[in-house]
Amino acid sequence: MTRRETFAHAYRWFVARYAVADPRTLGLARIVVGLLLCANTARHWSVARLYYSNAGVLSSAELLAHPSSDFNFSIFTAFSTPAEVNVAFACALACHVCFTVGWNTRVFAALACLWVTSLDNRLVLVENGGYVVVNLLVLWLAFLPTGARFSIDAWRRGSRENRPSGITELDQRHRPEWFTAPHRSLASLVIVLNLAVIYIFNVANKYGETWRTGATIQYVLHLDRMVTGLAVFLREHMPYRLMQGAAWLTLLVEALIAVAIVWPTHRRLARPLAIVLIVGLHATFGVLMRLGPFSWFIIAWSLLLLQRTHWDAVESFHRRRFGGVTVTLAAARPFALRLGRVLARLDCTDSLTFEEGPSTGPLLEAVYQGQRVTGAAAYRVVWRALPLGFVVAPLANVVCLGMASSILRCVERNRVSIERFFGWDRPEPDLASDGLACASAIARSLVWPREGALAFLLLCSTSAVLHDNKSIPAALKHKQPKLVRATLGYLRVSQGWGMFAPNPVREDGVLAVDGYTLDGRRVDPFTGREPDLNLSDARGLGLGQIEQDYFNRIRLDRNRVYRKALSEYLQTWHRATGRPEDELVAFNVFWLRDRCPEPFAVTPTEHEQVCLLSWRRANFRAKTGMPALPPPCKEASAEQKD
Repeated sequence: MTRRETFAHAYRWFVARYAVADPRTLGLARIVVGLLLCANTARHWSVARLYYSNAGVLSSAELLAHPSSDFNFSIFTAFSTPAEVNVAFACALACHVCFTVGWNTRVFAALACLWVTSLDNRLVLVENGGYVVVNLLVLWLAFLPTGARFSIDAWRRGSRENRPSGITELDQRHRPEWFTAPHRSLASLVIVLNLAVIYIFNVANKYGETWRTGATIQYVLHLDRMVTGLAVFLREHMPYRLMQGAAWLTLLVEALIAVAIVWPTHRRLARPLAIVLIVGLHATFGVLMRLGPFSWFIIAWSLLLLQRTHWDAVESFHRRRFGGVTVTLAAARPFALRLGRVLARLDCTDSLTFEEGPSTGPLLEAVYQGQRVTGAAAYRVVWRALPLGFVVAPLANVVCLGMASSILRCVERNRVSIERFFGWDRPEPDLASDGLACASAIARSLVWPREGALAFLLLCSTSAVLHDNKSIPAALKHKQPKLVRATLGYLRVSQGWGMFAPNPVREDGVLAVDGYTLDGRRVDPFTGREPDLNLSDARGLGLGQIEQDYFNRIRLDRNRVYRKALSEYLQTWHRATGRPEDELVAFNVFWLRDRCPEPFAVTPTEHEQVCLLSWRRANFRAKTGMPALPPPCKEASAEQKD
């Protein structure tokens, strides 16, 4: 074998294992990621007034005057009032819905990338590793043909390319190359390799003492600002030795995931093992801690590990379990032909066969396991033979409130009128193929620019891996060119991985506002209740990810410039509540902190109040009988210990 042949063989071996994606995998990933994007947008939308409008804690003008980073661009800065911000979120949600259903997928994949990075750049104060995962995943998916399966685009293209003119032609399944061929590209390699990099450095960067001694879980479960009620229950009942085992098991699982992702052989077993471990690990994180989108988008990312062999196995099982159904459709009826086309397109597992029935007979009958069924039972048998039909059929019956049989009988009786209404009784026009040919030519012309842009992004990401991870030797670190820093900054796609690394934080803390209203009450505007200035007795604070990250970041000295906007929000808080008596005449903003309990202990220590901000309304005098306002507190740094 010559050197050229050896290189070609090695190249084919590498591509076959790491740079190939099945169209069904890409379609499934698009749907799951799209649904998560919709949920994530709705989560931010629910707090849009407070965190994303000029009526909240950080106005667009303040952000533009004091950018949170050197490279910051956000569409959301163009929307100021709460009503305008609601319009922006509605547009973002509509974009994600279009991406999810696969309508003009390439366009909305790019727009989804723009919206998620804009949302991140609008309030970098709440950014965490989960936001970076979202940005990276949506960015890499924009370079992949995620609309080739399970999408409106695929349905429309398939319908234009193949339109059976008779029921007997429905069994001739149209499977074009774009529908079945595995996708080989640099993007397929990058998106899987990046997932492996996340776990490789999540293990490599955890070299601290607490990970070696197994004390990490003890500290993490006592971070009241982050944990859920289930985590509180576990820390109160879980023995410390079991916590140690859980910490070491976390490291082992993350290492196994990295190995399973890159393992070159036995991928039929290795890749599902990686998916199962990722789902188990991050579902646990998701129910114990409020980490934002991190856990759920990593789980969605893991779905890209599915191979063709896994899909073939699932389809084979489906055919054995639900297949073997013969569908009889009324001959010479346009309604029946169109129904048959829909069923044939949905039947991607080849579980249905078609035959003509008498034109005067029922619209649809089915033969299953040697028995002929009619009416609603026939439709149930047919739907069960389609992918996920065993789920869709009961749901359809529930949605129709048990009237599915009546609806079907109504359609049967009025099918001629329906055909006439939709014009199905007239000859079908020929669909021109010029549009498809033009679209294909444009797509081919964009291949090299797209691959060039992807190669540049890969270069930037490689630079970020070397620059951002603590376990990389100093000799390999380098000064990044401005173009690279700008690309990473605008897209918010850093590559520094290591949750709670090299050691977890041992200091817990929360922001508390001690406000005094016009009618003499004490209130914390962030909770709407009387302020609780004692953190040491907390059993979880119930904060969402956006709240707790904003609280944790606004206390930092480098973000002192944004406290003016916080003060202005507190001074106008009564406008948000619509109650004049809620107007604050004075407030102190504290950072409450303590030390998490040490191993074998359960009580926090070193409880402390640090004053970040103090304000009194000028010339205010309390009414007779109302308590006098306390003196202003002395502002201090929450990053320094006395």
